[in-house]
Amino acid sequence: MVSDSQLAQSRRKAESRMTETVTARTITESVDPETHATIRTVTATHYAGIALVKYPTLTVSPQQSAGQQFTTADRMIGIPVGAPIIPADAEIRVDTSRVDTSLVGRTFRPTNSPQSGQVTSHRYPVEEIA
Repeated sequence: MVSDSQLAQSRRKAESRMTETVTARTITESVDPETHATIRTVTATHYAGIALVKYPTLTVSPQQSAGQQFTTADRMIGIPVGAPIIPADAEIRVDTSRVDTSLVGRTFRPTNSPQSGQVTSHRYPVEEIA
């Protein structure tokens, strides 16, 4: 069993390793009737703050489904435990990164709920959408 003080210390350590800032928001799309351009409107911001973007494996794993081969790479975004839960329909945009500027501007969507309970951060499995 982990003590409350050990868990708090581990959470502080996890947050110290969060090298990105992200914004999680819900976007509504509509079409401009005159130009027919897609208009993206932020309808809710769920979280804005520190995060950790991680690709846990250095290799992609080949998969097969219905006779088609494809590859997958596990991606995860961790945010502090005290942050609000990010809904599945939200987009998570990387705003800054202290360690990898190629992450800036990338957008992800949660594919499942984060682990919860005695965890050091909420780790969301995500898919990259842009």
